[in-house]
Amino acid sequence: MALDKNPISIVHSMAFPGPGNENVVSRGEAPAWYMLETVKRIVDDPYFQAIEITQIKDSALRKQVAELVAASGKKLIYSAQPVQLINEENIIAPTDISSSDELERRKAVARLERCIDEAYEMGAVSIALISGKDPGTANGLKARSAAMEALARSLNELCNYAKAKAQELGREPLDLLLEQFDRLDEPNCKNLLIGPSHEAIALARRLRDTYKQENFWLLYDLSHAPLLKHNSFDGEDPAILRELAPYLGHVHVGNCVLDRNDPAFGDTHPGFDYPAGAVSPDDLARFVATLHELGYDKGVGFEVTPQSPDELSETLIEKTKAFFDEARNRLDVNYSIGGYAYSPRAFFPERLFNMLTDLRVNKPQLIYEEAQKRKQREKLTYDGKLLILACDHPGRHVTDVGPDPIGMGDRLEYLSRIARVMVHPEVDGIMATPDIIEDLLLINYLVKDNGGESFLDDKVLLGCMNRAGLAGASFEMDDRMTAYTAEAMHELKLDGSKMMFRLDLNEKYSGRTIVYCARAIIECNKYNLPVFLEPLPVEKTTTGYKVKMNAVDMIKTIGVASALGDSSRNLWLKIPYVENYHQVVRATSLPILMLGGASTGNPLGTLEQFQRGLGAGANVRGAMVGRNVLFPGNDDPQAVAVAIGRMIHQNYNLSQAVRFLAETRGKNMGELVDRIK
Repeated sequence: MALDKNPISIVHSMAFPGPGNENVVSRGEAPAWYMLETVKRIVDDPYFQAIEITQIKDSALRKQVAELVAASGKKLIYSAQPVQLINEENIIAPTDISSSDELERRKAVARLERCIDEAYEMGAVSIALISGKDPGTANGLKARSAAMEALARSLNELCNYAKAKAQELGREPLDLLLEQFDRLDEPNCKNLLIGPSHEAIALARRLRDTYKQENFWLLYDLSHAPLLKHNSFDGEDPAILRELAPYLGHVHVGNCVLDRNDPAFGDTHPGFDYPAGAVSPDDLARFVATLHELGYDKGVGFEVTPQSPDELSETLIEKTKAFFDEARNRLDVNYSIGGYAYSPRAFFPERLFNMLTDLRVNKPQLIYEEAQKRKQREKLTYDGKLLILACDHPGRHVTDVGPDPIGMGDRLEYLSRIARVMVHPEVDGIMATPDIIEDLLLINYLVKDNGGESFLDDKVLLGCMNRAGLAGASFEMDDRMTAYTAEAMHELKLDGSKMMFRLDLNEKYSGRTIVYCARAIIECNKYNLPVFLEPLPVEKTTTGYKVKMNAVDMIKTIGVASALGDSSRNLWLKIPYVENYHQVVRATSLPILMLGGASTGNPLGTLEQFQRGLGAGANVRGAMVGRNVLFPGNDDPQAVAVAIGRMIHQNYNLSQAVRFLAETRGKNMGELVDRIK
């Protein structure tokens, strides 16, 4: 689950405003019974690891609350924002610590110094605060620029004060969290200087890099994002978190309302189920996904508040948990790849690739010798299931990966991805043309020659037979056996064969290819070689032959495939997933491997498809995967392959597979280089 290690907190004064939902808690004037009861509810809730508490005017009650939180072992964050926003005595200018009037600024700083004292008194680990009102741009940018200077000076002084106070108390310094608010001069909006993220980032960079205030952070609130408008009518997107990341010390999740006709318009923090809420479940998921991608490891606070006297705080909190958990459990959120990108040359550098050519020139006999030394499996499958990597596409004039017409044309990159998958012990084997099989045998030789263990022992090696049906050629459907023969596979101790026919009832060469396959099956049966047959119903279009991805045509074609040759005792079928797959797989008793299809750049769809297909029938016994695993966008081919393998062999569900993928991508990238010195 995304963000499962982040401490979750809740803004107490918002969730529990006071008896009758009157805002007495924010003013620090709530009855003792109410404060103690509601704080206890939060600290007793195992869902939360921290609580955000504002001023408590009664010193005895403040001490009781502090002791209650301390006894729970949970962290306390001091919320100074209500103190500043309420501005109870109205003796401090609305511009607060960003006031360009030095006397006003000093008064505002002094007030926050008293809040810092109270935060230390309560055992807080951080204090959240705001900038003060935006002076606007009615007379140009001069006033706003002066306010920014004043704010930077104030924050520097407050950071220094917090450090000095910590030293005096023998404590760790408080973190200062400056929360970003809207700049909208409208009802229920705050109209504060900070503010849009780009300006907040510039300020944070100054505090950190120039003033060296390592205890200064920004607090970003999802509920403010739609209201944070900077030279635009649109609010901020979760992508802004990528820029905020170095300075992000805490985040809030909540909701707001953009409909001016709604009574909750503005920064009112209703629940996520509020009908006019501006933050949708997808917005929340994108926010969580971005934090997850960034590896964000700090606090996440719930900031929601009842919208009517009869809305129960407890119900609101439970609904917020549900929305948040739904977001962080989503597959697209947990898959989040972040800045990761598989580097083919990091796993398989040029020097290793060049060694293969040297061996081919100087010691070509090693291919045969290595094949003979390889330890074969005693059985084709140990548990009745298989995960096979398919690497025969270039042999049929197919090198495209997504929009790249030669994505598989760089043999170093292609071989790197293949080897990356094949070295993992949980991948059963590979189906490939002779050149790929031989490259792997040579890599295996280099590993063993450097004292390592064979990664091809006990693997299933399947030889591709017919590759003459070149994609786009006038003779494409005349798919003759131009690669391995049954005899050659037997001599090299391969474990089986693969062949394909495409059925077009209007194409005579389609019938010829079926005959080629039938003869090859008979030859393979002589050597007791398992045959993996891929039968595909196709139709000719203006852009070439397309597979007819429907159950009716698949079922009819399976009937043809199952009857080929002199015996089906060694026959497996390779069938793509289509709708009503449960009907398709009932067309035969033969074992079926699902095929993966073209690369989409995102393996989530592939994983979802395999989950559906693997449960369609008892004869679905695994998968033969190719481009969609070898070229999964920026992701790690090995992690994707093994995630599918665990769905096949260990019955992982989709959620488990996605989490496994996310946790293992990029691991052991040096294992091949380390084996071959």
